[in-house]
Amino acid sequence: MNLEERIRLCKDYTRLWSDFFKTFSEGLHNKKILPNEEIAYNQMVALLSFKHFKFAEMMGSYLPDPDGILEVLCDSVSLQHLKTLSEAQFSKLQVNWHTEFIAMNKCLGKLLAELPTDKRTEHELKKSSRGHSISNQTGKAAPTPASGQTSTAPKSR
Repeated sequence: MNLEERIRLCKDYTRLWSDFFKTFSEGLHNKKILPNEEIAYNQMVALLSFKHFKFAEMMGSYLPDPDGILEVLCDSVSLQHLKTLSEAQFSKLQVNWHTEFIAMNKCLGKLLAELPTDKRTEHELKKSSRGHSISNQTGKAAPTPASGQTSTAPKSR
């Protein structure tokens, strides 16, 4: 697996890990858990578990404790189980989830640092164009006023 594929794998797994957290991040004590929510949650846990081996193998030494991911997954077997956790247990699970999330992002950062400078810039532009308005829909930079033209932006003094 080449570097670009490893980066894509890391991004995809990290995104799935984030989606996993969204299912229980706000707590479940006062929430009625519907059967379809439990099924979707179980499918997500199964998918993370299934993809874990490949993810851990491809990240290698960049992911120092891949078993931490499995520990979080084992501690969160179902939404109903999460609902019965004490506040302290639930907080501990959230801390462990965040610890693994940080490790995944460090891993991604190390992989991106291995890219040649021109490819790294390309990845940064793709990332920033999704979340910020530095480019328009065509991917070209937004036009700036030509010299001699005035801008509608207020001038600082």
